[in-house]
Amino acid sequence: MTSIRRIILVQHEHMNRKHIPISIISFAILFAVQYVLIYNTFVLRNNQYQVEERKILDSTYRNLMLNDKLFPGGQQLIDSIIQPYYPAFRQAQQQGSKEFDQVARKFCDTLFTSLQRSSNTDSLFRELIANAALDTTLQYALIITDFEITFDGRNYHKVLKGKWELNNSRPYIQIDGTLQAIDKQNQITGLTVSSPQDNSYKIAFELHADNPDSRFYRIIKQMAPTLILSFIAISLVIGIYYLTYRNWARQKKMTEMTSDFLNSITHEFHTPITTIIVANRSIENLESAVSSDKIQELTAIIARQSLRLQKLIKQALNITELNEYNLDKESFKLLPLLNESVSDYTLSVKHNVSLTFIDELQNPDTDIRLNKFLFTTAVYNIFDNAVKYNTSKIKTIKIRLFKKNEVIGIEISDNGIGMNEEQFQTIFQKFYRGKEYMNRPGLGLGLFYVKKVAEAHGWRLEISSARNVGTVFTIWVH
Repeated sequence: MTSIRRIILVQHEHMNRKHIPISIISFAILFAVQYVLIYNTFVLRNNQYQVEERKILDSTYRNLMLNDKLFPGGQQLIDSIIQPYYPAFRQAQQQGSKEFDQVARKFCDTLFTSLQRSSNTDSLFRELIANAALDTTLQYALIITDFEITFDGRNYHKVLKGKWELNNSRPYIQIDGTLQAIDKQNQITGLTVSSPQDNSYKIAFELHADNPDSRFYRIIKQMAPTLILSFIAISLVIGIYYLTYRNWARQKKMTEMTSDFLNSITHEFHTPITTIIVANRSIENLESAVSSDKIQELTAIIARQSLRLQKLIKQALNITELNEYNLDKESFKLLPLLNESVSDYTLSVKHNVSLTFIDELQNPDTDIRLNKFLFTTAVYNIFDNAVKYNTSKIKTIKIRLFKKNEVIGIEISDNGIGMNEEQFQTIFQKFYRGKEYMNRPGLGLGLFYVKKVAEAHGWRLEISSARNVGTVFTIWVH
């Protein structure tokens, strides 16, 4: 039975190791697909953010800049500053790049300082927002991305030099506005204006508008249906995995319970069958001169153990409902009952097992209400553990009946291999067995029965143990 159970458990462990990685990989693939879909949706929403607002601002701004640059009056200001510089630029161009750069830096300082000081974009932008009933929290930025001059209307020369020179860290010059996060996503308008005339210039400028503090949340709000559907899809998959795993666990448990059921029959039937066999052989070997009292004693043992075997069959069929016993209690004298249990068990053990019974009760006729079958089963299971987990040459079991603080105690001690304190809370679990004991026969039902019987009677069970010293079980009955 034990080998069959091990084969079943090994098969289940193999299935478990095989299915868990597949489930994890499948979920990871699903999560990655959902992430890509959500990310692409976010990018799409981000690119389309405030499309209508941008169209309105773009159209209005372009109409204002048809005959102007940057802001109303910007072209007149630029022309008034650049016209006096053309002769200086031409002369510097002929002298060399160093001289040209010096004139360009001076020109840029004058031009951009004047533009920043004279810009009326703020009032213009607020007026546009109000007229179009747009979001009043929008921020803007008016920037220049290029400025070049030409002497012949064909060849242009960059004049953004010195601190005004553009680079990767600063690809624009901000003329007005408070918007800091300037990118392609919040660009409203981009214009490049030039003239194919001598002594003219080319300027590229852009208007950006955005509300960076709330853009992310607005996009998330727009994506709410997608996010909800993705969440539902992932939740459903997780739910399916959970149900599948739970059903698999139930099937695994049912298979284990089938094996446990067969093992429990062997475990529980061993004592009464052995006792009946020994008693029967004793009768067969008796001489005719032996008194009838001895024969009656042995037949009584056979009768008791046969009745016990009958009850064990009923118990085995209801093994999973052990904690639901409807106790049928009767009043028994505790001392004769324990003597009877010790006597019956002695017949079933080998010669190297010593059972000693010590009665310290002042009143040997003390009556206790209990279920005899469950009580003797619990006692036999403690005896079985004392023998099974014992490496001593002489396996000693001591049963002591005593009273403390008006409560009767049944103490069963042995000289077995003992346990650590960490095991005290787990040894009473159903089918629990320590890893170091897996090679020993049995299933781990013995102490489970003991605890359940004590709980069913309302008794208290105590345990103390030490490695290589032994174990002491004490049942406090009342």
